[in-house]
Amino acid sequence: MKQTAAETAMKDRNHGNREPAGTGRSRGHRLPEAVEVNRNLPIQVAALCDTTGKLHPLWFRYADEDNRIRKVEIGSVLSGKTIHYVGLQIEQFICASSIGGRRRTYEIRYSVENHRWYFFRMID
Repeated sequence: MKQTAAETAMKDRNHGNREPAGTGRSRGHRLPEAVEVNRNLPIQVAALCDTTGKLHPLWFRYADEDNRIRKVEIGSVLSGKTIHYVGLQIEQFICASSIGGRRRTYEIRYSVENHRWYFFRMID
C-alpha cells in the first residue's frame, strides 16, 4: 500500500533518527535569528497555569526553514509581564535556553484575546 506524503512526513517526524531538538546539531536547526523576518512567528507552547492564573511556559515548537517541527525546552523564564499593544492584552515572557551548547535569550508572547503564542524576537 502506498503512503501519502503526509503519512510519510508524520512517520519521519515520529520515528526519524535525527538529533533531539534543541541540540543545534541537526542540519538547519536553529532558533529564528533575524528579528525583522521572524517577528510574530506562530509557535505551539506547553505551559502551566498556577492557582492565581499566571502562565508558566515550559517548551515551544516551531517549523524550521525545512518545515521540520523543532522543540525548544525553556530553561528559565527571566521575566514576565502584561503589556498592552494597540488595544490588545499581551503576556510577554523573556526566556533563556541552552541551544547548541550556548545560552540564548529570546522573547515569546501570548495574545490573551486570540489565545495564540508567538516567537517575538531573539535578544542575543
